[in-house]
Amino acid sequence: MKNSLFIAGVIGIVLTLGHVTASSVDAKIVDAGDSSSSWIGTGEFMELGNGGQVVNGIVKGVLIARHKDAGKMIVHSSKLTCPVRVNLNRTKDSQAIEGLCTLVAHEGKDIAFAHWKCSGNLKECEGEFTFTGGFGGWAGISGTTPFQTSIIFEQQEGKTGQAIGYAVWPNLTYTLP
Repeated sequence: MKNSLFIAGVIGIVLTLGHVTASSVDAKIVDAGDSSSSWIGTGEFMELGNGGQVVNGIVKGVLIARHKDAGKMIVHSSKLTCPVRVNLNRTKDSQAIEGLCTLVAHEGKDIAFAHWKCSGNLKECEGEFTFTGGFGGWAGISGTTPFQTSIIFEQQEGKTGQAIGYAVWPNLTYTLP
């Protein structure tokens, strides 16, 4: 549990550069294109009564970014790890999720940080994904982009559970200094 809390305190997202639109003197807006991830994870359940539960967990997967460059489809992939806190109410068919992510690419040379929130029904929620900093080629990354996700936690024995899900960024963009 201490490792999960530590991971939750340190987040990162690394994305492979897509098509850059701006001069080298100005900030560069990067259009990473249509992006998605599938993930699996684990979590610990806390019952709140009246159909409410909180799940503290971690999900892992691969983020795939796709964009066209000179008519050719370019595909980038990065490791994705996100500590999450899911507040759900099965009686009201609602959930709110907050996550922190680490996305590592280029053998760990590039890292960017992000925080995200979403809300919706138990099957899917929509929200915003905000870049907050990074290292390597993604030093100074910033920007907010819309996304949607589904994380289905299924309670196993006791208070633990397993998760499957996905995230979709229809037009993933960010800014580099």
